[in-house]
Amino acid sequence: MDIETLQRIITDNQQSEEAPLTKRDLVIEFIPNVAIGIVGTRRSGKTYRTLQAEYENSRKNVCRINFNDHRIINITSEKLSFIDDAYYGLYPEKRNKETILFIFDEIHRIKGWEDYILYLIESKKHRVLITGSTATLQRGEYSSALRGKFFPFEITPFSFREFLRHSNIKEDTVSSKGIGFLRRYFKIYTDQGGMPGLFNLSEKLHEDMLRSYWDTMILRDIAEAHNEDNINLTLLRAFADSLVSRTGCPMTVNKIAGNLKEAGYSFSNETLYKYLTYLSDAFMIYAIEIYSRSEKIRLRNYRKIYCADWALANAVCYGEGIDETRALENIIFLELHRRRAEVNYYRTKEGYEVDFVVSKAKKIQSLIQVCYNLNSEEVKKREFRALIKSADYLKVKNLTVVTFNDEGLEVIGGYKINIIPAWKWLLGQ
Repeated sequence: MDIETLQRIITDNQQSEEAPLTKRDLVIEFIPNVAIGIVGTRRSGKTYRTLQAEYENSRKNVCRINFNDHRIINITSEKLSFIDDAYYGLYPEKRNKETILFIFDEIHRIKGWEDYILYLIESKKHRVLITGSTATLQRGEYSSALRGKFFPFEITPFSFREFLRHSNIKEDTVSSKGIGFLRRYFKIYTDQGGMPGLFNLSEKLHEDMLRSYWDTMILRDIAEAHNEDNINLTLLRAFADSLVSRTGCPMTVNKIAGNLKEAGYSFSNETLYKYLTYLSDAFMIYAIEIYSRSEKIRLRNYRKIYCADWALANAVCYGEGIDETRALENIIFLELHRRRAEVNYYRTKEGYEVDFVVSKAKKIQSLIQVCYNLNSEEVKKREFRALIKSADYLKVKNLTVVTFNDEGLEVIGGYKINIIPAWKWLLGQ
């Protein structure tokens, strides 16, 4: 490997045809003297988001290196400094004058790569964006390797807005025709999920591909990423499947452990707690706690589980899959997560439960209940009662019920409850 080879790689990338992209809404903010990473579940669009970052710059100001390139497959850490030498050999006038974006894909393959990144980010004219498989870019690992000089931005599967953009559907929330299209495409979105690259497949192939994704996540992002743990792959798969089968439902590790032991598995409960951490670190599942200022109450209550993609959960879980309300609840959770809200659930002393307590900067902003439809007085009574009781205890005025298509306003006991269709809520209306 020599400087001339690196220069060919750099210029080959700069001169390559721009790939057709669906613009992602994830905003990346570069921080002086800090490397940036894009993290998220496998197949959620991390590489395409780096291409978007590349195209947003003058391409001559981008030095992109893929360390899976056969031309540099044997590069060592001692020769990593050839990269910026090669770039500035092409553009000497840019050194210390213009901002240069370095994009490194799979740099973790090189033992001792961290020192080179730390060297690059010493310059205020350098921006460094690191990408890689989910297995290598898990929570905290790069930050530790780079001595805290690493900040990850998480990307999720397509939001509804991104799905509409990908489908070339205008966000017309005014005309009858526009609303009709939005309702139609929201139904497609709820059926197919948000995984890029899987739209418009046949139902059978779509489900098979999602199962293939899940198997790869378990094998590559958990078992291979933690091969020093000698993971029991059969137990891990059974535990992971049990978790996503509880999407939108209460979950305790001890309860799942009891079921698995009855099925003949032998293990310690501590093993399942470790597996839960691994699944969370790989962005496959999210576990939210009850809202309480008491750590003891948070720890002793069950957690609620949500999947990286509701269609993925539906394809993997047992039996008939997850029902419409649980899928809708997962969709709303992921959107709250994209909006960087702090999300909990709440359960009153009477046993009434609200799906989401939404906070920012530790201050409660709203309570959200998710219900597929309010087609009976009994359902309305159940959902509204939980909101009102929780609002009384938590002193919250902003109350919302998100449904598939119902819309309206209810006033109960001095509280206004906004009822809004999910497609409209997801678009921020």
